[in-house]
Amino acid sequence: MSAKKQEKDMKTNKVIEVDGEKIHIQMTRRGFLKSTAFLGSLAAASQVPGLGLLETARAKGLLGNNYPFDNAENVIYSCCLQCHTACTIKCKILDGVMVSVAGNPYSPMNMNPQLSYDTKPQEAVLYDGRLCPKGNAGVQTLYDLYRIRKVLKRKPGTNRGENKWITVDFDQAITEIVNGGNIFGEGNVPGLKEIYAVRDPAIMKSLKEDSEKVAKKEMSLDDFKSKHQEYLHLLIDPDHPDLGPKNNQFVFLAGRIEGSRHEFAKRWTKDAFGSVNCYEHTTVCEQSHHIAYKQFTASYEYDKKKWKDGKAHMKPDVPNCEFVIFFGTSPFEANFGPTNWTSYIMNAQAKRNFRFAVVDPRLSNTAAKANYWVPIKPGGDAAFALGMARWIIENNRYNEAYLRAANRVAAKANGDTTWSNASHLVMLSKDGKRGERLLRSDDCGLSPSDRFVVSAGGKLVAFDPYTEEGQPVVGDLLAEVEIRGVKYKTAFSLFKDVVMEKGLDAWVEEAGIPVKQIIEVAREFTSHGRKAVADMYRGPVQHTNGYYNGQCILALNLMVGNGDWKGGLSAGGGGWDMDGGKEGQPFPLKTLHPNKLGSFGVCITREQRHYEDTTMFKNMGIRPGGPGIHIPTMSIRR
Repeated sequence: MSAKKQEKDMKTNKVIEVDGEKIHIQMTRRGFLKSTAFLGSLAAASQVPGLGLLETARAKGLLGNNYPFDNAENVIYSCCLQCHTACTIKCKILDGVMVSVAGNPYSPMNMNPQLSYDTKPQEAVLYDGRLCPKGNAGVQTLYDLYRIRKVLKRKPGTNRGENKWITVDFDQAITEIVNGGNIFGEGNVPGLKEIYAVRDPAIMKSLKEDSEKVAKKEMSLDDFKSKHQEYLHLLIDPDHPDLGPKNNQFVFLAGRIEGSRHEFAKRWTKDAFGSVNCYEHTTVCEQSHHIAYKQFTASYEYDKKKWKDGKAHMKPDVPNCEFVIFFGTSPFEANFGPTNWTSYIMNAQAKRNFRFAVVDPRLSNTAAKANYWVPIKPGGDAAFALGMARWIIENNRYNEAYLRAANRVAAKANGDTTWSNASHLVMLSKDGKRGERLLRSDDCGLSPSDRFVVSAGGKLVAFDPYTEEGQPVVGDLLAEVEIRGVKYKTAFSLFKDVVMEKGLDAWVEEAGIPVKQIIEVAREFTSHGRKAVADMYRGPVQHTNGYYNGQCILALNLMVGNGDWKGGLSAGGGGWDMDGGKEGQPFPLKTLHPNKLGSFGVCITREQRHYEDTTMFKNMGIRPGGPGIHIPTMSIRR
């Protein structure tokens, strides 16, 4: 058959009738496939008032076998906010209307390998990157008929909870918010103008410094009132200056506002308006997940005599990993993005026989694809992790060399970039059942002062674990000593005591799974060297004891020594700088705000208080666990 005959047969001639109008269509097979894909997306957008499917299609000559999205001017690159992963996207625009969403081919989030940044937009427009269903639903979200597009105000004369609203224009909303007044028909409501009490940065700074002195009993309340008598009316309560200024009566409460929007919200609320109360999703999200990781990777700063928080996020190096346990996290549905996680996991399964387990009461889509589904009872994460730890210890399946390395030099000798404080000695409580704090050289007459202590070959050694010079310090992992009538154990000994409190049968009963399953997963987890990771996200940590669940899970990673290893647990992730001050950032918000007002006082949520509580435990060198469980400081160091 000749080429002309083939082309003729491939062409389709058809007459369709839309709204009483007949349209003649001539289209090739290739054009038909591309256009039907477009029309499927366009059908949803056509429900927008004033947007007709026929008119839109005709406007770009689509019915004449022309695909408009091969033209770069019809594509806008943006960011998806359907979830907090914030994937990069390309939006396809027709007559000012977004009709379809795809992944950005310039980004590794959506294509692997991604297009070179040197690729011209006219060429890149021909490539669509991957994107999850939530991202594709951006069209429906944008044009949802029930989407709130105007300012809603409670109807005057109604009570809270009656769900009666009126719409007001933005100018009226701003006027009422700023000036206040009888805006609900129930008496005067103060506006931002009235709450904006302290407006001078120098006054804010002076009040802050002296209120802290009062709280620390370095200044009497009477002296404070005498010094600041002309500004006392600016405080919430002059008898309790640490509550801060009246500015704190304004609260900015958002949902999940991702990078850049969060920074600008803090910049305005805390630095410009002077209120400490700027919150987003973390008060109802997995804050305990972040705190667990921060303290898991915390380091002690000898020059400042205090602990410094570590990384808020660590993730398994899936492209090089061999086995992962996903505790309460489903990468195919949530976590940090199905768009990239699904691709990496499926490729690893196909190419390298990557294996994984999912610990989740629910048979999720991720669990359905896993090698092991562990259907624990809700809240049974810690019991499962501690049961695994018991089997690992009893069968000597832990990385002893890694756990015994007590300082950077010893870690380097092992070929590691990280080490743990598993062999560090911990002061016990009077009953000897739990740890109080890490032993310091000052407690036992060793020098130099303020140094951590281990038992190395039965001899106490004081040392700085962070120095890059000197002798490797290899601690006795299960040492128990008594100094001046006070008993001490290593952090690992305390951890072992915890996991041995219950037999394996008791742990699995609490977790709600058979003994056989915990043994299978523990054996697999310890069969891949350092290329096995215990990962967690919201499932285990969105509980009142979520922080302690997180510590139990993270301890499994220490037992195989996978920190900072290819195929192990890796730091990093997140493309934005939450404070805008990271070197090299194009918009360093901290330095771009001269003469900022600043803020101080007590936050109204428990988020900050919970953080301070766990910081206290960190400074003690020990973290108590949930009821009946006390988890010692088994932490990673870099």
